[in-house]
Amino acid sequence: MKNRFLLLLAVLLAGCQYELSPWQTDAHCPGVSVEENLAKLAAFEQSIGKVDYYQVAIIGDPQQYPGSFESTIKHVNNLDDVHFILLVGDLAETGVKAEFEWMCKAMSKSNKPIISVIGNHDSLSFGKDIWLDVFGPYDFAFTYQNSRFVAYNDNKYEFDDVPDRDWLAAQAAPIVDQPWDHVIGVSHIPPWEADIGFDAHLKENDFELTVHGHESSFDHWQWQDDLLPHYITTQNRDPGFGMLSVYPGLPLELSDCTRECVPSVPRTVVKSAAALPSQGP
Repeated sequence: MKNRFLLLLAVLLAGCQYELSPWQTDAHCPGVSVEENLAKLAAFEQSIGKVDYYQVAIIGDPQQYPGSFESTIKHVNNLDDVHFILLVGDLAETGVKAEFEWMCKAMSKSNKPIISVIGNHDSLSFGKDIWLDVFGPYDFAFTYQNSRFVAYNDNKYEFDDVPDRDWLAAQAAPIVDQPWDHVIGVSHIPPWEADIGFDAHLKENDFELTVHGHESSFDHWQWQDDLLPHYITTQNRDPGFGMLSVYPGLPLELSDCTRECVPSVPRTVVKSAAALPSQGP
């Protein structure tokens, strides 16, 4: 009888999927890599040709709220003017495999390309390795409708020597003297006040705007000394997201979207004593 019980238990376990450890890094996340989604975006751009107007949804910090994230994805699916989504980090809370898989499941519901950048919470535990395996490089750039999007890692808590200023300048530079309509920076954390000269470096290299998450609520600001706008989308606890509207050759427009989208205007602030931002939500 005992042998029969053990045999039955072995058969049952063989048919089940279970985790041997919470620290596994082989996250099952098909179709979410930056490379795959940029290929989808390039194919879409080729199919529609040059347009006079498009929008980009900006979603941030969905960690711990996969249901809200999926609701936001489904809402954005119905917005025809949105050509792609920028997911500005903190998909995970503690950087473990299961958290990424929850978010990947929600991302699979999207009918639009999703371009993801790494957040500070994504970098915890084995998150750095999972990110490289699932999403790809920490720093990358792409062009859409002659606008240059430069996505960079600025998570100073978990990385040394970030962001890479030389790389940022090289990625923003026009190709064969062909100016971009816009140069837009994308990262999880807004520029650190303690990173002396970084904002000026972006401005000198023709960045027109940077977009971020991390700070858990909508914000839109620029420092008085350089007036480079930085836009922060809300934490995706509720179906809230930012919206970037792009008219080639015209100024960029931003909106805060919850039930409706409301135009956002940057406030001008004076730098205080340099201090590191908080760890964020």
